[in-house]
Amino acid sequence: MDFIGREFLANLLQISYLYKTNFIVAIKSLALLATGNRLVTRNTMTEKLGIDSSYIRKVLAKLIPKNIVEGFGGLCGGYKLVVNPKEKGASHE
Repeated sequence: MDFIGREFLANLLQISYLYKTNFIVAIKSLALLATGNRLVTRNTMTEKLGIDSSYIRKVLAKLIPKNIVEGFGGLCGGYKLVVNPKEKGASHE
């Protein structure tokens, strides 16, 4: 995750327990999704982030139309990062 800056991300995640804003949830979710090029289930995201799955779904629903994440429904549904985190300055409209 060199593209974000490890120190910045660490500080952001450290204070995030105080503020469950959409921005913080989006950053934490994207950081988790960026750890691998795979589908991350809603249950896994809830477990790892400590945030209710309905809140995660609400926040990530705003990123789907912008082609940042892809959502998958169903019992084993989840999310996958669409953009490549290694591409710096990638523009997604």
